[in-house]
Amino acid sequence: MQDLSLFPPEARCVFHLTDDAGDLTHYEHLHPDERNVVKAAVDVRKGEFGDARWCAHQALRELGVAASGAILRGERGMPLWPEGYTGSLTHTDGLRAAVAASTRHVHSMGLDAEPAEPLPAGVLHSIASETEIAMVERMRAAGHEWADRLLFCAKEATYKCWYPMTRRWLDFDEAEIELRADGTFISQLLARPAPVPMFEGRWVVRGGYVIASTYVR
Repeated sequence: MQDLSLFPPEARCVFHLTDDAGDLTHYEHLHPDERNVVKAAVDVRKGEFGDARWCAHQALRELGVAASGAILRGERGMPLWPEGYTGSLTHTDGLRAAVAASTRHVHSMGLDAEPAEPLPAGVLHSIASETEIAMVERMRAAGHEWADRLLFCAKEATYKCWYPMTRRWLDFDEAEIELRADGTFISQLLARPAPVPMFEGRWVVRGGYVIASTYVR
């Protein structure tokens, strides 16, 4: 399944759906250096890692990168893309995905997906400002019971886009998210210095998942 509406036209995104969390098919076909990253992990972790890396390699192939080599893990889990490319990976129950693009067109990208269901009790108040909580409550009142999960996804996508550009941690309270009904959002960056004042993002709810993305050209 593909959805390029979340990304610039120069990007390629690949999704993989699975009902077997312990399926190691993609993991077993990874580059040995990639397998070594999670060799001590349980099968579920190996499976999601292998599936997400498979998505990343497929996305790169669609960009014309025939042999992308190992996509290893850098500091704070950042995927180390081939020279001249950038992207983002995500995995959650039943869904893995990756997006990639040439750095000639895109400086950085962030992608996150979660089940379209409410966050566990107490989590929202630990990640959101009063303004964001009020926004989530308005969306819930309009029938979007997954609004808090979408906020979490938008913050995660923001961090994934931020970190490759800055190599600095971005806490939940350092980005103020404005979710919009048209499927877009704004991440106002409160941390300083910041490479740009804000990130623009997009979101969808599809197939039982909330998915958020953002990128900087």
